[in-house]
Amino acid sequence: MEYGVDLEIPSDRRIYTNRDLNLDSIAVMGFDMDYTLAIYHQERIEEISIATTTAKLLVRGYPEKLQSAQADPRFAIRGLMVDKKLGNIIKMDRHGYVGRAFHGKLRLLDEDRKRVYREQRLGMEHERFAAVDTLFALPEVTLYADVVDLIDNEPNLWPSGQPPTYAEAWLDVRECIDEAHRDGSIKDRIAETPGMFIERDPDLPRTLHKFRSAGKKLFVLTNSLFPYTDAVMTYLLEEHGPSYGGGWHAYFDWIVVGSAKPNFFIGTNPFQELARDGTPIGPRRQDVQRGKVYEGGHQIGLQASFGCFADEVLYVGDHIYGDIVKSKKSSGWRTALIVQELHNELRVRRSRGMTLQEIESLYDLRSQLAEEISAQRYIARTLGRITPAEFAREGHVEPEAARALLDEARAAVRTRVDRLRHYELETIQMLERRSQEVDEAFNPYWGSSFAERHDTSRFGSQVESYACIYTSRVSNLLHVSPAKYFISPHNKMPHW
Repeated sequence: MEYGVDLEIPSDRRIYTNRDLNLDSIAVMGFDMDYTLAIYHQERIEEISIATTTAKLLVRGYPEKLQSAQADPRFAIRGLMVDKKLGNIIKMDRHGYVGRAFHGKLRLLDEDRKRVYREQRLGMEHERFAAVDTLFALPEVTLYADVVDLIDNEPNLWPSGQPPTYAEAWLDVRECIDEAHRDGSIKDRIAETPGMFIERDPDLPRTLHKFRSAGKKLFVLTNSLFPYTDAVMTYLLEEHGPSYGGGWHAYFDWIVVGSAKPNFFIGTNPFQELARDGTPIGPRRQDVQRGKVYEGGHQIGLQASFGCFADEVLYVGDHIYGDIVKSKKSSGWRTALIVQELHNELRVRRSRGMTLQEIESLYDLRSQLAEEISAQRYIARTLGRITPAEFAREGHVEPEAARALLDEARAAVRTRVDRLRHYELETIQMLERRSQEVDEAFNPYWGSSFAERHDTSRFGSQVESYACIYTSRVSNLLHVSPAKYFISPHNKMPHW
């Protein structure tokens, strides 16, 4: 039996629980918009993001050939780290061990990876490493890998013959994609034809209506500015949902746009009230009123208007750092993480269930073999230190007989160690083959987003550490009662 899930609901629609959460005690529910209320078609978003960013890089003097690079939308996943110094993209486990790495789009051999990252525990050099925490960040990682390949293979394409350093290239890509978001190159296209880029979930309006009807207050807290927010929310809620006289605004008690998370949770920026058309109204202020739209602001001011304690607020978002870590550490709000990748993760786990069981068995067998080999090597070292004379005295046998017995025992241990090592090698080879099969099913470059080297990945560990609950989309909450009590599996320490 699984703990923390409702077994009658399909696995990709379940809510998964890390910490006990009683929805009945939640008075206010808040939602991010992008990749939370709005689920994007990732391949189309990557296509337009890479195209617009590439155009801006060409203006900065990057080679025309960059336009012909074949961007693979499967290349980047959440949870990666970019090594700006070396031009590498890496994935690590929860302990900071780098399990696999690519230089551009060329995978590093194991010996090269170990040589570079053996003593490097990521996260300690913030200027050198950039975390890939959002689905919005995936296009820039894919494009950066193409730029690195171009720097290495055709440096002469730059007018001066001097391509940028890997760190300079990363900064250029980041600045260009940020500019594309700011100037509307990306979001204007989405707002014009939202159906091309955003999935309209027919269950979303009913989900919000269900929790409103249960007496809970709702709010939107998004970094997107009002015109884009208005276009997306209109598309999501106003055609197929329950009829509210005020349009999509009527689903929510508070609306905050342009919030500049994660600084929203730690800053003191004032709120600017907006009219329904996005026009500023009156002076900036430190407090907010229910039923109005604001831009900017800070968490303390928003919390003050709720009329409840911070732990009676559940905030739902997709950004592991901007939405979940900061809101949990700084505000005391309970957290729900939207992990769009769960859909593919669970599909692969269902289809490869027998192989995954075999991998688990092989891993256990490998551990047992390693333990037995260690024990036999200890016996061999002990026998190697004993002289025939010592053995003769202890065993009360003649010296010649002692020598023969020692030789026989040593030979027997060597034979057993050789046999165990051969068995271990076969087990490791089979484990690697099976693991590679499953990795390619998850993602041909990186494997599962949630695992690395038979352990939890950095991303998986963050989900486990900071999200009270997590699920693949907001509308999965439609399948649970507004009074649902989520009970987590109470893990034990190894010595308990």
